[in-house]
Amino acid sequence: MEGLGSQDLACSFPQRSCRTKDAAAGSRRRAAWPRMRPPHAASGCWQATRSLPCPTASFPSRQPFPANGAWIVLQNFVTKAERSRLLASAMEQKSQGLLMPNPAGPHRFFRRLDSTGGVDELVQALSQRLESAVPGLQGRPLDTTLGRVCSYIEPGGFIHEHMDRYSEASGFHGLGHLRANIVVQLEPSGEPIIAGQPVPVREGDAWVFLASHELHATAVVSGCKPRIVFGFGWTVSSDFCLLAPAESSRQTGKTASEFRKKK
Repeated sequence: MEGLGSQDLACSFPQRSCRTKDAAAGSRRRAAWPRMRPPHAASGCWQATRSLPCPTASFPSRQPFPANGAWIVLQNFVTKAERSRLLASAMEQKSQGLLMPNPAGPHRFFRRLDSTGGVDELVQALSQRLESAVPGLQGRPLDTTLGRVCSYIEPGGFIHEHMDRYSEASGFHGLGHLRANIVVQLEPSGEPIIAGQPVPVREGDAWVFLASHELHATAVVSGCKPRIVFGFGWTVSSDFCLLAPAESSRQTGKTASEFRKKK
């Protein structure tokens, strides 16, 4: 998750069943990842990437869906203007001291937007757009344990491997925690890693996954720019399975622009 990391089955696409984690495989894939305290190191329409390439996309078609269906990616989910607004917002929040140091690791800052008055009109509109874009998400309650988040990771920082299960004290123990993250600024080194596999996202994309079910992390962020992501969360059933939005849009006749316009 793009906030405080906690440790505690990923769902597949249609024709696939939900599965539990393989602990041995998880241990093997973690061997090459950074430890908790590593040495300091210095648009057009959006679409789900399982569908055909977006005609207005400025990059070649990508096929990031893993064999186990651990995530979905919505390419060009926000417009260039919206991404610029999110970037300006994050930089302003950082300069005003509104982004707090994240105790989960060095060079990491975040802000819980819901509990600090940080949800503006754009963040609210993007929340609704995500609900319309992800099949089965409409009407699900927003996550209240972390909520919507602005995540800011400086070069040298990283997200340690973890899952985000609800604790018994949360009142949501046993339910699923779904996260959707919008990429505002990203060097290739800062790509998310889910279930041991890098997720090929670019600025303007969004990726969606069950943070309560999947181990996720990043490598150490390199380059000269901070990694900036706006995260959104929902509480879902424990057996919630990710479906490809492209298939849903074909079934309902909705286009990407219609998802954008929906408030």
